[in-house]
Amino acid sequence: MSVYKVGENLTLNLDERKLFKGSTEVSLPELSYRLLVCLVERAPSVVSHNIILDYVWQGKIVSEDTVKKRVSRLREVLAVEKEQDPIIAERGQGYRLNLSVKLVEHTVSQLEEQQNPPKLASPQFHFSIRHRVMLSGLVIFGMIALGVFKQTESSKIQQPVQANISLSPPDESNELDVSRFMGLQDSSKIDSAISELENSIKHASNKVAIFSILSELYLTKHKLYGANQDDLIQAYQFALKAVNASNSQPWPYVALGNVQIEQGKYKNAIESSSKAISLSPKWVNAHAVKSSALNHRGDTSGAWQAIKIAHKIQPDNPLVQKIRAQVLLNKNMFSWSERHLASLIASSPQDTSYLLAQAEYFLATKQYEKAEKTLFEVLALKPNFIEAHLLMASALELQGKIDKSLIHFERVAHSQSKHAQLALLLANLVDGNNKNVKGITSEGDTYSNQFIASLIALNNKEPEQFIQLAEKAVQNGFSKEYLLDSNIIYTSLEQQVQSDKQLKDFQALKTNLFNIKQTRRVKRVPIL
Repeated sequence: MSVYKVGENLTLNLDERKLFKGSTEVSLPELSYRLLVCLVERAPSVVSHNIILDYVWQGKIVSEDTVKKRVSRLREVLAVEKEQDPIIAERGQGYRLNLSVKLVEHTVSQLEEQQNPPKLASPQFHFSIRHRVMLSGLVIFGMIALGVFKQTESSKIQQPVQANISLSPPDESNELDVSRFMGLQDSSKIDSAISELENSIKHASNKVAIFSILSELYLTKHKLYGANQDDLIQAYQFALKAVNASNSQPWPYVALGNVQIEQGKYKNAIESSSKAISLSPKWVNAHAVKSSALNHRGDTSGAWQAIKIAHKIQPDNPLVQKIRAQVLLNKNMFSWSERHLASLIASSPQDTSYLLAQAEYFLATKQYEKAEKTLFEVLALKPNFIEAHLLMASALELQGKIDKSLIHFERVAHSQSKHAQLALLLANLVDGNNKNVKGITSEGDTYSNQFIASLIALNNKEPEQFIQLAEKAVQNGFSKEYLLDSNIIYTSLEQQVQSDKQLKDFQALKTNLFNIKQTRRVKRVPIL
């Protein structure tokens, strides 16, 4: 049993996850408990900020002020005497526990002592004890006298030394607090943040964090404001700069993984996120990015395993909930996916990424009018959100509103988004014209590669080839049933086929996709 005696009257029981002050149990929030364990297990050494962040916040990026507040709260709990600070802040290094720590003997040792009581001591032993007590008393008396003498002699110089310390300039760091720039979605705020961060790089000490947040800001700008390729290039370059600045920190690899997902380089994104996990196994963002990349690549089983790890560590993390909802959607776990999304939107009703995920849920569950309404809200907030235009085009054409959907398809087709080729191929099918369709740009043997190839075959009036390639896409993880339900695709196929058999094969393909997704369902109810 791992039990620590902390200071004079505190007892920390790691097995029972309890703290006692004397005989009274002290209730600690989870973060405060983790912080205490982190400091106790490393006492009396100084614990660096990075170790604290990794152990307490499990890799989640938080501001220095948040750490200070958490330390301050724990100080209040541990305080015994007002003049003794239980936790010391070492400037530029971290924090250390200013209380004695002793690992209590195991219960097994106490049992052995009861089973083997000590023998009666001999007279010589008692004589030795008396001498030891006398000698210890003399030593203690001498130490006290020496301490009094030193205190008297040093009292004349103690005040000037304290005065010099208080008057000396603080050791100010050039570290910029980047946490205030995280999660920005407003265009003007993003541009302002980018400008400030880029101007601070030369003199800042935390270049890795700055490069990483710049990558994330440019990526957000690319996704929400027109999918400009220059923004995506900047996001990629800053992620690489962050990795080159420090290949021992996880954040750069997470930033790089997010960019690679947007580039359609899912295999690379899996590798980047795996590297981040190896550096910080408990950082949920790394597991979330890996899950997202696997989900995009069609490996639903791997995506589920990755997001399960993240969810176990931080079940209330919004990013984890969003990606978990998307993976559950690909497993036909509709009710559980809906619960996550409803919770996220209730907490952040204007977060366009949550609304977009909900719109795709409505498409997957054939609630096309609700999808259209949700996407209308998204585009009212972010008119240049290209992925929202793509889903809106699907929501409209599934309701038979082909002309309206074509406006959105063409908007996506003329963008620099990774979805441009898909939108162009579907738009081409509406009027039956070939518009210089580009070659396949997706990576490897992913389902996106095969589905794009199938649409090219349909554009080239090769219905049999279309069905074969679409089947191959389904086998490789294609899960977007609403695309196979497309009125545009079915009408074009119906016009091209020479026999009813090909139409029946296409219907069988859609049934096969549904059955595959049913087999992916979790065999037990997931814990939310």
